[in-house]
Amino acid sequence: MVSYEQTDVLICGCGPTGAMVSGYLGRIGIRNIVLDKEADITTDPRGIALDDDGIRALQGLGLYEHIFTDIGSPIPWMRFVGGVHHDLHRKPFLSFDTASSEGNTGHVGAMRHKQPVLERHLRSVIDSSKYSELRSSCTLTSIHEDDNWVYATYSDSTGKKNAIQAKFMVGADGKTGYTRKLYLEPKGIRLEWAEKTRYNETWVALNWKIHLPTPATHPQFPLWKIGYSPEMVYDLFFPEDFRFLCNARRPAVCGRFGLPSDRLWRFEFVVAPGEDGTEMAQRNKIREVVVPYITHSGSRYGLTEDVEYPEDCIEVLRSRPFRFSARSCNKWALGRTILCGDAAHVFPPFGGQGIASGFRDAIGLAWRLAILCSSKHPLDHQAILAAWYNERKQQLDKSLAATVRNGDMVNTKNLLEGFIRDWSLWSIQLIPQWKHWLERGPRAEGPIEYSHRPGLPFLPDLNGGVSFSQTYCVAISDTQEIVRFTDDAIFASSKTKLFQIVVLLPNLRALKPALEDLGGMDQDGMSLLSSNEATIFVPRISVAEFVDGQAPETVTDRLYRSASAEEFSRSTLCQGRPTPRGYSEELMWQSVSGTRYIILRPDRFVFAACNTTAELDLAAKQLEKMFS
Repeated sequence: MVSYEQTDVLICGCGPTGAMVSGYLGRIGIRNIVLDKEADITTDPRGIALDDDGIRALQGLGLYEHIFTDIGSPIPWMRFVGGVHHDLHRKPFLSFDTASSEGNTGHVGAMRHKQPVLERHLRSVIDSSKYSELRSSCTLTSIHEDDNWVYATYSDSTGKKNAIQAKFMVGADGKTGYTRKLYLEPKGIRLEWAEKTRYNETWVALNWKIHLPTPATHPQFPLWKIGYSPEMVYDLFFPEDFRFLCNARRPAVCGRFGLPSDRLWRFEFVVAPGEDGTEMAQRNKIREVVVPYITHSGSRYGLTEDVEYPEDCIEVLRSRPFRFSARSCNKWALGRTILCGDAAHVFPPFGGQGIASGFRDAIGLAWRLAILCSSKHPLDHQAILAAWYNERKQQLDKSLAATVRNGDMVNTKNLLEGFIRDWSLWSIQLIPQWKHWLERGPRAEGPIEYSHRPGLPFLPDLNGGVSFSQTYCVAISDTQEIVRFTDDAIFASSKTKLFQIVVLLPNLRALKPALEDLGGMDQDGMSLLSSNEATIFVPRISVAEFVDGQAPETVTDRLYRSASAEEFSRSTLCQGRPTPRGYSEELMWQSVSGTRYIILRPDRFVFAACNTTAELDLAAKQLEKMFS
């Protein structure tokens, strides 16, 4: 008879998505075991971009201090460059201002990271949790389940066979992993085309580490004679901004990643019909395709011969073909087995959405698993999980649409169409308001807002289903006036409830009646919410009018004022990133149209936004009923 070890959640795969699921489960107090077939983190950087939602997810695990000091750096601009040429400095026809904070999170729009370092910090969260455990060099060998448990066997590094039973299993083991390919696909799970375009192309992905030539190491390099320094040469040949090269003959994408001091560079180019991806990744083909981009015309510098960046200063870390497509599974959960990340959906490389989408999967799944694993009463887990992936598919569709739009611009093969595209976008940008709207990129569409369907966990009649804005704040009781993110105040580690109440007051005069309203809430039988944990915010400008002693001492630890961009720029939170541009400290109030009481889900989506305590009481009861 097999002896099964027990846990709440078994996670297969400890890439970014699996580690994120484990990290959030551990913070909530749900026991989980992660199995990963590799002995250690893969050193090859694969994904390199992360949007502001992804940064917010890392922040939620307490990793913000490492994001711009160790993991990576902000992307200043994303440039779309048209024409058949090899000039990385050609004027773009469209640019996204990805260093601004003009979004929904208070973060920059995008960052470029080193995936191995990102994964190392995610695993540090697992290592520090008493609820999470990572087991490396473990290969999954079987899965079966009944009405109450998932049973899995695996072999460890010694070849020993082991068995685990869990209330739920999460397959975060990628598009070729065991969970989907060998267990769920035979049961009817299919990876389907996610876009009508049926995008499906092979690209070659290069990772280079760039070393600086110097007058001592390369005395014949011609730019020394005209006053260029090694750093200036590096900036010339490997520009800081990320570029989408919309070359009709050979579309490509390139840019730096990691920290500036790492000097890492990614170049990806499409493999044309009739070409072999493996052959195109070889050195001789790389010279044909990529080297022209790092070779400058001598006339640019008043020289008679072309200038090529020294080949011996380029260290090749990766040169591999990859098949990119836009696809999503018909179901992301069946029974008690769940797919997330690349196991559930795959993205083309045009929007930096692969890892970010896995993070969204993880943070939305973790709180639902926490409810399912902690409930004292049987719950319809299949309905709750279906609601999770039906919500996620709405957000996924928007991310895919933005990604495919970028891809369409990059992959325009017709020269006339490319000419019309470039001149149309240039002419539109002659109008300042439209130029600014375009520069916001995907963030111009505003925060994600779900369309309600039966079973989705938010109240549409009370403005639920929208991603809640994050800004900066200062605790009124804090004499040092330390700036923090509002999420960190709302979901502080001292809080015990999954869902949180946020109170948005117009000024401090409204504080006393709001406290009386919260104190009068009927909280009998409430397990997911407590008015005693409500976080209260007032506008910074209203605090200047406040008379000392008016705020009751009992709430000083939960009362915050908004903070300005200038205050944030002087704080340690601004280390390694630009001063906020386009930031509005009134964004929380604006995003919920001035409603006063917000019930916030753990994934930072609004469950309900209420104007009165009667509405708040009703919403709280609906929440408990939904998960009881």
